[in-house]
Amino acid sequence: MVNLDILPRSKNLRKIKCDTDPKTRVKSIIDEYARVNKVNPNRIKFSFLPDEDDKDTKRPVRIALKNEQTLEQNGLDFSKSDSLAVYAKDVGPQIDWRTVYFIEYLGPIILQSLIYFAWYDATNNTWTQKFSYIMCSLHYLKREYETLFIHSFSSDTMPLKHLFRNSGHYWILNGLLIGIAVYAPQDQYYTGIYKYLFHVEDRPIEVLFLFAAAWVFCQASNYYCHLILMNLRPLGSREHKIPYGYFFEYVSFPNYFFESLGWLVFAIMNNNWASYLFFAVGTATMMMWAAQKHRRYKKEFGDKYPSDRKAMIPLIF
Repeated sequence: MVNLDILPRSKNLRKIKCDTDPKTRVKSIIDEYARVNKVNPNRIKFSFLPDEDDKDTKRPVRIALKNEQTLEQNGLDFSKSDSLAVYAKDVGPQIDWRTVYFIEYLGPIILQSLIYFAWYDATNNTWTQKFSYIMCSLHYLKREYETLFIHSFSSDTMPLKHLFRNSGHYWILNGLLIGIAVYAPQDQYYTGIYKYLFHVEDRPIEVLFLFAAAWVFCQASNYYCHLILMNLRPLGSREHKIPYGYFFEYVSFPNYFFESLGWLVFAIMNNNWASYLFFAVGTATMMMWAAQKHRRYKKEFGDKYPSDRKAMIPLIF
């Protein structure tokens, strides 16, 4: 047995000493600590100072403990002392990640449907507008299905305050801007800036089916990549493994690549500024995520990770 001093970094938490074992999972300790403090365990985050005894350290950096790992796996070394300190912080109200994504993806479905059917007159829409609406609706219905039945998450919750920031990308850029710009009546004569804001390419039905085929390929590929990732982890596990197969042979995150490619097909099809804006912002964000996670993969797996893989775009990025 070893001694663990839990030192509070929030005023509503108490200092507690407990007897434990280096092989005890952090989540078990947090659950008991939260019970004693009468708070939701999802609000509690533990951290420690690896160089606490180093007098030359001007600004020590706290390292967050991973809940699914043991104290030992998190780097707490009890070989030098059988008594160590960790710090507990109340990070505020939390929300489940699955709920976060469900809300994010629900926004475009609701807003675009309201704009398409209620704000504008859907009976006069062109075939390009009809295809655009169907594509957006099917895409986010697919996302909702994946959120509920396919995806697993590296952490249980996120701060509730971040929900509104995260939802803005989908609710505003996709739900509102694309809805208002792409579904505007095309049988009216627009002047000035409005002829650019509400421009939607009037394409023949045969051409639209070609765009739809390319879009379906991107969506199916994205979904297949998610299935590969899902099958990497046993149920309930958060262990990282190297994915192989399909476009994983070329990039670390082909799911991002096909997501971006699908929105590019969508934007070219209707040729509206709002679609291009959503594609650009989304692609830039996914490139940033891919670069960060790609570096983490290479650091975690070292020489075992395929050196010729790019982060997101084959042969380029």
